[in-house]
Amino acid sequence: MYDRMFDFLIVGAGFAGCTLANCIATQLDRKVLVIDTRHHIGGNAFDCYDNAGVLIHKYGAHIFHTNSKKIIDYLSQFTQWRVYQHQVLARVDGDLYPIPINLNTINKMYGLNLNNEEVADFYEQIKQKYDRIENSEQAVISKVGNDLYEKFFKNYTYKQWNLW
Repeated sequence: MYDRMFDFLIVGAGFAGCTLANCIATQLDRKVLVIDTRHHIGGNAFDCYDNAGVLIHKYGAHIFHTNSKKIIDYLSQFTQWRVYQHQVLARVDGDLYPIPINLNTINKMYGLNLNNEEVADFYEQIKQKYDRIENSEQAVISKVGNDLYEKFFKNYTYKQWNLW
């Protein structure tokens, strides 16, 4: 009978494909072939050293985050970790605010000290009601109101899509 060279074919060598291939090979003791259109593993999170020895992120920087100890323990077999605290801020009217918009953003912007329940009530008061939402602007305003739309969403949408 024909003896196959591998038992499983995995298409795609990104995080999911590599993880699946490793689990099949190590836990099921089966032969796996991983193929990808690119000449490397890691998908869009691939990095390598250039000719000067500088680590580059070919497809842009990627930040891995999880709160699962099981996942961290699994991945720690293959990598060392660099602790990194990611924070994104938007400059609005000369001040910096955390985004995506959250409780801290609302409290800082409006000089409030709301908790999670109170911020839900705050949104209820400022959001605009529409009989029928016809575009993304109305969708946002119907959730966070016009002021937050103007300060955080409008110009970003224009920059991203060249549309108001």
